[in-house]
Amino acid sequence: MKLAITGASGYIGSHVVDRALERGYQVRLLVRREVKRPDWIRRGIEIFRGDVRDDRALTPFLTGADFLCHVAGVNTPSSTQRDNIMSSNVDGVKQILSRAHQCGVRRIIHTGSTAALGCSGKGLMNNEDTAFNLWNASTDYERSKYLGEKASLELFKNQGVPVIIAQPAACVGPGDVKPTYTGKLIIDFINRSLPGYFDIRHNFVDVRDVALGHLLALEKGRLGERYLLCGDDNLLMSDYFALITRFTGIPPPAIKLPLWMVLPMAYGFHVLGALTHKDPFIRVSTVKRALLDLRYDNAKAKRELGYAPRPLSVALFDEIKWFMDNGYLPHSVRLKGS
Repeated sequence: MKLAITGASGYIGSHVVDRALERGYQVRLLVRREVKRPDWIRRGIEIFRGDVRDDRALTPFLTGADFLCHVAGVNTPSSTQRDNIMSSNVDGVKQILSRAHQCGVRRIIHTGSTAALGCSGKGLMNNEDTAFNLWNASTDYERSKYLGEKASLELFKNQGVPVIIAQPAACVGPGDVKPTYTGKLIIDFINRSLPGYFDIRHNFVDVRDVALGHLLALEKGRLGERYLLCGDDNLLMSDYFALITRFTGIPPPAIKLPLWMVLPMAYGFHVLGALTHKDPFIRVSTVKRALLDLRYDNAKAKRELGYAPRPLSVALFDEIKWFMDNGYLPHSVRLKGS
């Protein structure tokens, strides 16, 4: 079976490629730059050059493919990237999903996000049915993920586009080349370059499990449905940092700010950012979400797909080790068990 994949140069996308090869798919990629994975080339992966927003590149890429995993997207909260974010994460989604349907692709996985979900109530569990109600507590990136998912489901309902949505939480684990926001947070923590922090709750999940979850959704998921690919734990930042301390012996930042203090600070940074045309150091939307104490539930993916995320401690240990092995961290760092 031929599986077309976008976003293979990204964190999640590269793992989707690896898992797809393990499961025997014939893989083809749409990439904008040269692929620097000779192991992929040796295994017969087809390479197509182009962008999801360039319709001329989509037809040859999608023709003959049985399935599509559309993982590509612009992942940044920067307000300076608003047009790029929306054109990729909303317009690009409509374009490639519609073209895939026209080319006869039988099943499509679109990578959404927990960011596309709303809040059912402060501290309450949220799932795939939680309606988005966080427009004023979102960056352009988070809004774009909601709009991209909305467009996907409308294409399914109105045109029969055979789409299923995978909604990852914040990923950790090996292979974070860029690194992503979560990876940079780990690096900054270990390098003692975080001036302080506040207790926002996050759901972290192993990127390898998210990648496998995409393929499980492709193979077992119901068309027109969303599946939360998140971890089993919804941890406060202080608990997350405690895990890094356990593995490295490095203490968390000395300054822990209460949320009642952080919100007015964020508004101040927002005004400063508007004056300087730079992104604020602390975003108002981030603090608003922290105050809502957001939590996510993966029961549907477990029940319908057989999704089984590994413990966060394993994923975090493996990411720190990968950073050490690949020169992202100083040699003086010593890992202590797993």
